[in-house]
Amino acid sequence: MARIMRTKSDVKSKRAFTLGNKQSGGKERSGVVVTYKDETKQTFLTPAGKSRKFVEELKSGEKLTNDMQVKTDKKGRPRRLRDTERAYRSGYLAARKDAAKAYKAKNGDK
Repeated sequence: MARIMRTKSDVKSKRAFTLGNKQSGGKERSGVVVTYKDETKQTFLTPAGKSRKFVEELKSGEKLTNDMQVKTDKKGRPRRLRDTERAYRSGYLAARKDAAKAYKAKNGDK
């Protein structure tokens, strides 16, 4: 599949979206859906959105798109997570947790 290189002039609109709330109760910005002039859409996740997606994938054991829809194979069956993919997602979440703990230790829990 060829990758299409796009520029700012190709963008028709952008829309931010949320997948849930922060622990503090406010809305968490999870990503942006970009619509291009040729009416194709692409979803980009923030690190918080990527983490939320990984948590959902680990819970369900199935791969998800950035729009949180279940990915399927050619026969329409859900694509399952392999052990290496599960390990990557767990490691990513652990690294984010460690970075948050280090930040709080250095700057004080606010």
